[in-house]
Amino acid sequence: MRIAFGMAALVLGGAVAARGAGLADGWRAIAGYQPEVARKIFAQVQAAGQPATAREARLGEAVAMLVTQPVSDAQTEAAREKFAALADEGRDDVALAARFYLGRIAQHHLSRPNPAAAAREFRALIEQQPASRWAQAAISRLALLEVYALQLDEPPAERIARAEKLLAWAQQPAARSELHLVVAGAIFHYRLPAQQALPHLLAAEREGNLELITRADTYVQIAELSRAAGNVAQARTFYEKLLREFPRDQRHYLVRQRLMELDGKQPAVASPAPTP
Repeated sequence: MRIAFGMAALVLGGAVAARGAGLADGWRAIAGYQPEVARKIFAQVQAAGQPATAREARLGEAVAMLVTQPVSDAQTEAAREKFAALADEGRDDVALAARFYLGRIAQHHLSRPNPAAAAREFRALIEQQPASRWAQAAISRLALLEVYALQLDEPPAERIARAEKLLAWAQQPAARSELHLVVAGAIFHYRLPAQQALPHLLAAEREGNLELITRADTYVQIAELSRAAGNVAQARTFYEKLLREFPRDQRHYLVRQRLMELDGKQPAVASPAPTP
């Protein structure tokens, strides 16, 4: 459910079509965990018969259907059919959003997920309109499929390398940051040499747009890997960033020990594995 509500916020962040108050109210209802209210609003907008707003209302109705509890296979299929019709009608923002949701349904909403179908939708979206916010949002989703769901007979390093190639399509800072974190997490997950994750963590931190918990974890990961690589200045920078920006983080004791160690004031403390 969080995915659909998050995508509602993405729609609210920029106009999908020429919209009236009803459309915005519908998206706000979804973002506010009121999908039943949203469906009524979007139905009213469609009944008004204005083509400029009706297509977006159809999109909103389909999104609301995905999160109206209880969700049945029949309801998911009905939403999928609505998205498919919208996706085939053009290449405007509504069509792109619909194709994104086709990918999400195949990836997460089916009783038996279809990673290959999800990847096809995401790739088509990225290739059609790579600069769109929907294509940019699809990049990290496709990367997760490449790493954890597709061609699992191949070594993890090869799957991670395919995900890294998606950086060529990532035009927005948020898309680049998410993709770097996916790659770094995969390196930790498959227990590849941890130092391979460091450039990706640094890149994600430079791009910004990290949620609070993710940013704190990223600081610690960068600091620990930098310390292990002998880059004392970089390790100190990120340990101190954690102390300064997250004064109540439970890792303060460990971080202060690390800083004392870097100053030569106490013996080394055993290193925990970086948090994936």
